[in-house]
Amino acid sequence: MSGTNVSPDTISPGNPVYDVSKKQLLDKIGKMEITTSSIIVILRFAMEVVEATQLKGSAQRDLCTSLVKDVVIAAPLSGDKEKLILDMIDSGVLSNTIELVVDATHGELDINAAVGIATGCCAAISKNFKK
Repeated sequence: MSGTNVSPDTISPGNPVYDVSKKQLLDKIGKMEITTSSIIVILRFAMEVVEATQLKGSAQRDLCTSLVKDVVIAAPLSGDKEKLILDMIDSGVLSNTIELVVDATHGELDINAAVGIATGCCAAISKNFKK
């Protein structure tokens, strides 16, 4: 999800790219229940749909977030569940998840280094408990 940027104003409802992407996303979601547990799966579907568009960079991220948010708003959710999911979206959880996926696909995420550091810390703590 990188490349040429497009203004977020151009990817709103009524724009052909937005409308086609939303239809494709809804087709992928099918009858899946929208919950806090399924929101990342829905984000995955949105990323797959948006990756096939001409949008790049932050425009892709913004479109993904907008699509998922619109799906949540349109879903038959109780007020509390909808508010919780929308709060997650508004607080940047989806945007940060997209960035994490992008970094991982570009080889910019070194999971093994993090595991190595955690293993070393655990070993050091374990030694202290054995004394």
